[in-house]
Amino acid sequence: MLKTVNVSRNRKTGPIAVTYRSGEHSTYGTCPKTCALHPKSDQGAALIDRDYMLAVRDACPKGGASWTYSHFLAKALPKPRRGKTTFNYSADTLADATAAAKAGIPVVYAAPSATAEQWPRTIEGVRFVRCPAELSESFTCHQCGNGSPLCARGRRDFVVVFVAHGSGSARVGADRAGGCYAAGGPVALAWHGTRRTGAPDDAAALRAWARTLPRGHMVRHHVAGDIGREVAP
Repeated sequence: MLKTVNVSRNRKTGPIAVTYRSGEHSTYGTCPKTCALHPKSDQGAALIDRDYMLAVRDACPKGGASWTYSHFLAKALPKPRRGKTTFNYSADTLADATAAAKAGIPVVYAAPSATAEQWPRTIEGVRFVRCPAELSESFTCHQCGNGSPLCARGRRDFVVVFVAHGSGSARVGADRAGGCYAAGGPVALAWHGTRRTGAPDDAAALRAWARTLPRGHMVRHHVAGDIGREVAP
């Protein structure tokens, strides 16, 4: 199930296009079972929806920027290509983030809330820099990188760090499952609403919507959700 927004009112993203994706039976149905932040891993996906993943890859406006994040294995994600959506591998550990960055994979790291003052830093020769929108209430994805947001840069030599926030932040980096920032607040409301009213053929809906976006537009795919294929209960 897919929800598309041409101009977001989200404080963090700014006025760019965004999407939300949920399962039909469970909001978390498109997220991988293996995601450490998944509060309901039994309702998660085991496999990637390949047709949808390719639709996301191609849903990048000409002259614009498009990016997304996935907790599926880094090796399963599309490699960076000019004019295509950048897939950021979402790493749950510093070791995974460092290894992915050394392999040339665009990667972000979900850091425990207690580490907020530790960034930027360099680990094994890899730079870790915190998302600029987390450092200022007035800064957004729309402003990031002067038209080239950090997360949209497929070929980069640094890891983007997102410090845990929200009601489940204490679970991030701990041995307890959960901690997804989209589990509460306005993001959760929009995400849960997607399961009820979103487009059912999400790959076709995404392709059709992407064709309507103006040249030079920015798109953040999946404010919440992932590229998994939901299995009916």
